[in-house]
Amino acid sequence: MLEPFLVTDGQLGLHWNALAKELGRVLDASQGVFELKPEAVDLSTIAHIAGRAVRRANRLMGEPVPVAPLAVLQRGWEAWLGYREVWSKSEARKLAFASADLTIFLTPVGAESFQQVLRAEWSGPANVGGDCVFRPSNAGHPHWQIDLGELIREDQELAAARDLLRQTGVRDFGEFDANPTADPPWYRLGRMHFASAMRPWSDASIAHPPTDLSAVRNWVINTSSLLKEELARL
Repeated sequence: MLEPFLVTDGQLGLHWNALAKELGRVLDASQGVFELKPEAVDLSTIAHIAGRAVRRANRLMGEPVPVAPLAVLQRGWEAWLGYREVWSKSEARKLAFASADLTIFLTPVGAESFQQVLRAEWSGPANVGGDCVFRPSNAGHPHWQIDLGELIREDQELAAARDLLRQTGVRDFGEFDANPTADPPWYRLGRMHFASAMRPWSDASIAHPPTDLSAVRNWVINTSSLLKEELARL
């Protein structure tokens, strides 16, 4: 039976201190010290990366997120990492794990023109109508989500607009098309949840909650380290 993962404020403080030190070893060490700074938002406490080198990047959905330099890539690009950890108020003066997410942004070196391309997310079970369930209930937890579809759409629209501006002569646009071609499905690829903790050779379970704070730290550090290693291939 699923139950919320609960901790105290004191436990969270120790956890964030430990995680910030470990995460600092994965991030660009030349950029100084990083910390995790909690902020109260409505009935939740949200921790973000903070530090001298931290900037803010616009997410495809939701509020802008602080990001830190993760790696310099080839051909004049660099990768930045956003991390957000959300805890919700619960009974008995404790906080329930709501979610943690790592978001990768790419930008030309020095431009800070952040483009969101990939997320790793871990949602915890929540109390819904008296039942403790994952949201969405039919998705893998933790999971990956690929955000390139939105970038492809924006690039296509920008290219079309540039072509139109280059045309200097009079153009006949023809009759209005009442049944335009639908957007290709890859524009909506970010809606898919790619389970990252499935073991289909062993069982059919696709959703797993964290069992303790060290599990959250291990997931963050090992996932961000893997992302940094894989991004080096670009």
